[in-house]
Amino acid sequence: MKPRTVYEKAVQDLTEAAQQMARLDQNLWKVSFQEFKMLMGLDDATLKRYGMPKVMVKRALIEAYESVVLGQQQSRDQP
Repeated sequence: MKPRTVYEKAVQDLTEAAQQMARLDQNLWKVSFQEFKMLMGLDDATLKRYGMPKVMVKRALIEAYESVVLGQQQSRDQP
């Protein structure tokens, strides 16, 4: 699926990066959002790459966190 907007591209990129990190470090499944944000490197370079306001990049990061970390936690909790 091809992203239609810069925001969707950011969510896709951040989710893919988080999934790669999770494959390398199983502890990623247990991190808080603040730890996740730090690990993902939400900085000026990220903001410039997408050309979006910081609040939109943070929202994209939250979506990636929910998808990767919380999604994995939920799948582990289900029988």
